[in-house]
Amino acid sequence: MTESVLFVCAQNICRSPLMAAAFQEALRAEGELGLGASEWAVESVGTVASEGRRACRVSVEIVPAAADHHSVRLEAEDLDVADLVIAASLEERSLIARLRPQARSRAFTLREALLLGEQRITASSLAEYAAVLDSRRGTLDLPTPSSLPWRSADDPLDVVDVHQLGTRAHRKGLEKAAADTRLLAARLRRDLAPAT
Repeated sequence: MTESVLFVCAQNICRSPLMAAAFQEALRAEGELGLGASEWAVESVGTVASEGRRACRVSVEIVPAAADHHSVRLEAEDLDVADLVIAASLEERSLIARLRPQARSRAFTLREALLLGEQRITASSLAEYAAVLDSRRGTLDLPTPSSLPWRSADDPLDVVDVHQLGTRAHRKGLEKAAADTRLLAARLRRDLAPAT
């Protein structure tokens, strides 16, 4: 049975399609380098998505593979089959846990997954990888939002929805999300590589 990674944001037109496309692009590039082809299914959905909308222009400019995307709303069944769920923000991660409490142990924000996976993980499947990440929750000093009144209260674990922050902030935020997603793909390929 094919293992799967599910990327989740709110509208499924910007962050999650970009992350899914960047993830697939990174896996494809590693396959071309002789690291073997991935058998993982990769999808993206939105918690409040309107069906059928295309990915935003900036996402497509950063990761052209996102051009084929059409938005899809998250259904509880999507969480039942996903081995690893990567949410754009803590808000989406919380919605996932409320929709399917048993999916909580497989759901992380992108940046949370990177921090929890900094130390090498030995796993034979995506589900096992997610279980190790989950076992590390509460053991690391994760970054916390700034409490200064003149600073933004965005959580550092979030890929913030930057659509309304202007073109420069939008591009910068999505470029960082794409780079972080490529790093996650590289780590998964490294940590789930067959022993030689």
